[in-house]
Amino acid sequence: MTKIIEQVLQKVNKEEYFHFHQYRFEYIFKLLKNLFDKDKYFLDIGSSNYLYTLLGVHSLGCRNLYGIDLDVDDHLMQERAREFNITIKACDLSKEKIPFDDSKFDVTLLAETLEHFNFHPKRVFTEAFRTLKPEGKLIITTPNLLRLNNRIKCFFGKSINNDIKKDYGPGYHYREYSVREIKYLLKIVGFKDIEIRYADFNYPNRNNLDKVINRIIGSIFPFLRPNIVAIAKK
Repeated sequence: MTKIIEQVLQKVNKEEYFHFHQYRFEYIFKLLKNLFDKDKYFLDIGSSNYLYTLLGVHSLGCRNLYGIDLDVDDHLMQERAREFNITIKACDLSKEKIPFDDSKFDVTLLAETLEHFNFHPKRVFTEAFRTLKPEGKLIITTPNLLRLNNRIKCFFGKSINNDIKKDYGPGYHYREYSVREIKYLLKIVGFKDIEIRYADFNYPNRNNLDKVINRIIGSIFPFLRPNIVAIAKK
């Protein structure tokens, strides 16, 4: 896995964002490494201009790579897409369908994107289901609404939402979800064999006490870990 990370870092010139999210990318690449060969089709929902996930999957040997995002006109995004033969299309999921055919993809990834939707996400799950092949897999990573830190905040009467004194902008979490809610969204559109895992993506902006407490409590009660990973089959 270290080799994959090194390859991605070389391709992105060691961007700061990748370092901040490196543990998450390591987790995702480890999850995906046994799912791909050169003939599989992969869709990344919410690719961003850095294309980190798609570049990582490229390093895993998959060559049929597709991504969608709100804005794909960024020069860096287009440059990387051309270099690695990645198909990137603009898509506003709040009102548009995923711009690909039915039953096209073997794996679709929705990584740290669900919480950024400012609309009901059922339509996204419906579209992910439509564009997956039979037996295809949807993989989701997202913050755990019911994580330990949020429960502590509620206990002391603090809000778990973004600061109401600040305007919402790019990168804000409009809504986080519990495992029960994610399972509901998956089931109502037809997904089956839903597997739930809990993770801690170990972001470097947390203090050491926070990390130690979460590590100890999370080892005893995994459902209190900061992140949810859901894997569902069509």
